[in-house]
Amino acid sequence: MQKVLGDFIHALRQAGLPISSAETLDALNAAQLVGIDNAHLLKESLAATLAKRLEHRVIYDQVFELYFNHQGNFRFAEKEDVLSVTKASEAEGGATETEETTSDLLETMESPLAQQLMSDDTSALQMMIAEAAGAAGAQDISFSTQISMMAFKVMQALGDNQLQLELAAMEERDEQRALVQLLRQRRSSLQQAVRDYVEQQHLLFNQNVSQQLRQSNLQRVNLTSIDHRNYKLMGELVRKAAKQLASLHSRRRRVTKRGLLDVRRTIAANAAYDGFLFHTKWKSTRVERSKVMVLCDVSGSVSEVARFLMLFLYSLQDVLPRVRSFVFSSRMAEVTELFEKQEMEIALAEILSKWANMRTDYGKALEDFNEMALSDIDQRTTVIMLGDARNNNEDGNVSIWEEVYRRSQRVIWLNPEGEFSWNRADSIMEKYAPFCSHVETCNSLRDLNRILGSVLKHSN
Repeated sequence: MQKVLGDFIHALRQAGLPISSAETLDALNAAQLVGIDNAHLLKESLAATLAKRLEHRVIYDQVFELYFNHQGNFRFAEKEDVLSVTKASEAEGGATETEETTSDLLETMESPLAQQLMSDDTSALQMMIAEAAGAAGAQDISFSTQISMMAFKVMQALGDNQLQLELAAMEERDEQRALVQLLRQRRSSLQQAVRDYVEQQHLLFNQNVSQQLRQSNLQRVNLTSIDHRNYKLMGELVRKAAKQLASLHSRRRRVTKRGLLDVRRTIAANAAYDGFLFHTKWKSTRVERSKVMVLCDVSGSVSEVARFLMLFLYSLQDVLPRVRSFVFSSRMAEVTELFEKQEMEIALAEILSKWANMRTDYGKALEDFNEMALSDIDQRTTVIMLGDARNNNEDGNVSIWEEVYRRSQRVIWLNPEGEFSWNRADSIMEKYAPFCSHVETCNSLRDLNRILGSVLKHSN
């Protein structure tokens, strides 16, 4: 049972259901309680532990039906069919043969597959198919083009090669042609059953492999190189990445940490116990949560990556409760409240229409930041800049950035351009870099995940 349910849960995960280890244990316990004889009861019991939302239940029902209710969809000839084939052979002038003679001929065959094909136990054959497919790696095929080759491997594992050789030898004898014809019919049914089973395994365990490969490639590809056709999928990946960061880093830390024993409060708390100290009281120090300010360049020079940077910036609102968000081209604006009140698409559309694709001026933007938020920066503040430092040969107001660095806990600059482009043409990265705790190229979703994950680890 454990192997069956383990594979079923693996299939559900491949179909997109988030199932934790604890939920897996709950499902195993539920299956042990209800058993596997009643399919409807098993289905509902497992659904209670594995399907958490309505859309999950739809996927769950589909996978359950495919996994548990799939049959070989083949039916072999009954015993009377053997007799009918024999009588047809007699009518053509072949040798007279009884059912017992057919059994005698079968016993002379060395192929175990032939014996199994002539039996009435299709359940045993289905188990043989499952075992052979598992040994051949049917669960691991990635593409539908591999199904035919895998079906061939399964047939070989079942002993098809030996069966074929024996059938070829038997065809030379007239008295055995009826039996050969019947075995070939059943072998054809078996081939179709094997192919159906391999296709089922592909649908259950690998139907999303190509999509996962595409997502993996998009994780690594340069944000400036993403095709417009992939914008929707990339947006989903950004939201998924932010959600993962939230689950890893949004757990609240303790508000206080234990300090020295508070003698006065301890005595007062135990006055009712005749001086016995049942409850100790400690002097506590409040642990302040870190603040994060994120400045995002949405000017024309980074227009191709601005949307994805903004998606991530929006998602950070859910990860860090004390994050303040700013956007700029030539002038800077705080969008923290906009992110809190509006849905993501509406907020992004408004930001991109008001402030994006304009001429860059880091100097003016930092002047605005100086007025809006510089006084709020302290030693618990992490400042993150997302920008390429291209300033159209204008004054960069580096002194303000130096003051940001002096006041803050740390300053991180994430540049979407490769390091070879820094300090070339109108880039003034070299002027800002000395006043940064960390400067790094960040031009892919994988980079954003890695770097911001490290930031969040130290900011909760």
